[in-house]
Amino acid sequence: MRFARIMAAAFAAAALLPLSVAAQYDHQKENTLRIMSYNVLNGQKLDHKTINYSGQMSLIERTAPDVAAIEEVDSMTERSRGHYLLGEYASYLGMHGYYSPAIDFQGGRYGMGLLSKRRPLSIRRLPLPGREEARTVIIAEYDRYVIAATHFSLNDTDRISSLDIICREADRYAKPFFLAGDLNATPESGSGKVLASRFQLLTDPKAHTFPADKPTETIDYIALYKNRYADAVCLLSRGVINAPDASDHRPVYADVRFKTPADKLLCAPPYLQNFSSTGVTVMFQTNAPVHTWVEYGTDTLHMRRARTLLAGQEPCFDIENKIRLDSLRSGRKYYYRVCMQEVLINQAYYKLLGDTVRTPLRSFTLPSPEDDSFTAIVLNDLHERDDVMRSLLNVVRQNGISYDLVFFNGDCVPEPDSRANAIDRVNALFSAVGADSCFSVIIRGNHEIRNSYSAGMLSLTDNFDGKTYGAFSWGDTRFVVLDCGEDKPDNTWVYYGLNDFSQLRKDQTAFLRKELSGREYKKARRHILLNHIPIWGADDVYTDGYHPWTAMWSPLLAKAGFDVNLVAHAHFFYSYDKGVKGNPCLCVGGGGPSMDGKEQGTVMVLQKNGGSLRLRVFNTRGAVLLDRML
Repeated sequence: MRFARIMAAAFAAAALLPLSVAAQYDHQKENTLRIMSYNVLNGQKLDHKTINYSGQMSLIERTAPDVAAIEEVDSMTERSRGHYLLGEYASYLGMHGYYSPAIDFQGGRYGMGLLSKRRPLSIRRLPLPGREEARTVIIAEYDRYVIAATHFSLNDTDRISSLDIICREADRYAKPFFLAGDLNATPESGSGKVLASRFQLLTDPKAHTFPADKPTETIDYIALYKNRYADAVCLLSRGVINAPDASDHRPVYADVRFKTPADKLLCAPPYLQNFSSTGVTVMFQTNAPVHTWVEYGTDTLHMRRARTLLAGQEPCFDIENKIRLDSLRSGRKYYYRVCMQEVLINQAYYKLLGDTVRTPLRSFTLPSPEDDSFTAIVLNDLHERDDVMRSLLNVVRQNGISYDLVFFNGDCVPEPDSRANAIDRVNALFSAVGADSCFSVIIRGNHEIRNSYSAGMLSLTDNFDGKTYGAFSWGDTRFVVLDCGEDKPDNTWVYYGLNDFSQLRKDQTAFLRKELSGREYKKARRHILLNHIPIWGADDVYTDGYHPWTAMWSPLLAKAGFDVNLVAHAHFFYSYDKGVKGNPCLCVGGGGPSMDGKEQGTVMVLQKNGGSLRLRVFNTRGAVLLDRML
């Protein structure tokens, strides 16, 4: 969307912002840039006599620009008493400073400079015409944009020639190109009109900047070159700072946001969660807040539309998204795609949305209560070993196995230290198994519990109503998932008193009583129990012999009639027949990659076909470690 179409609505009531207003970045901070231009009058106040280095530095600091064009800067002159002003300003502000001298003056140099929070990819300095005084421009290239900082001549013809030079330079870059500086051109002048024809003015041409005490003219600007790359930028806010005597010019600033490229808006493909015979949740994360919806239907020509509303409002404030599709029919193939528009500006009375992005069509089929066939695979203890996961999934493909369900049985997203890390690892798992078209469950292991973002991971899945345990049915088979918590007592020093898994296990005891006596469990023909840390096993599958869940849950599970218990944690494959370790059903432990490299992991394949239930376990080399009919 062009600035000419949005500026009137966005800034009809714009006023000069007070000095106390600083940049206010939100969750899209990495896509937001504050540009400033300030003619500092050689570090002097309006009276052209009083030194005001500290005042000007404080003003720039409060404005907090990412990049600033600084005009009329002395370097080692008599007037500056031997000071290198730009270097001192940069040092005080903690920014990088780049100087472009225009003339020799009083034993030093006089020109302009650029202050930048980030180090640019390149810096170029070019002379510009100035019949009364030589002029210069400094051009800095960054990964996402280019900026030219300059101070134009007092002569209108020279200014137009300078614009010609800068436009030729702008055409060299395949990026948004900004211009900032004291251009000495009023909007009504010939050069001012040329400027407006070639650049989108980001600062308000009606907001005067000179002289500082009682401004009557606009000669300081921030602008964006009109090329196809300008469409990747939108204006958030702008202002002229009320500084009547800090210099003879008032500083200007503009906040812009870079639109997220269409192919970067989605972090990874969407994934399916929380299925039933009548509905499913579509989840995905984006690299910016979005207005989003899902189009879906049994054919691609007649699609319905679903979105999420919270108390009547669409939540367009975060990057985690989930949309529920309900009133579906089981056994029918559904097509769906995620649609989204980046929310570039989300203000009370003005909003700006980006272009619509649509994912490719994907499909799924919900199980019916009468289904008696499925294939599920179980991976465990991957510990970010994507090479092991790829090898195991390759074994599955080589054996011609297609699957409906995927379980990641613990320690597959270990120790997440941030939301970005958790999102990255969850999507690495789901993308690898094609969770956009099958149904997947991440079972929490003891390593998912650790690190700063462990509790935050719960929002990235949606299978058990926000819990880490629960049950669901696939046709005539009931799956029960349990969470043993940590493998050491809650009072272990490394937990710092922040854990209470004892209560979590008590909660699951209550859940088991209800689940095992419930209608869904009782009517199921087959029953599968999954948990990360074994409930029954030898001493080498536990840490320091700690397993309180065994005593808590065994009495309930003993007569529950499970066909098999699939576990993990030990990083080696094993199988216990019923009763060997007090286990009331077959207990199979999946292998995982070990530190010494001897164990490389396993994949379990559980297949139901009518009345038969078959369990196979493969290692990374494709060898069959177990093949049992249950």
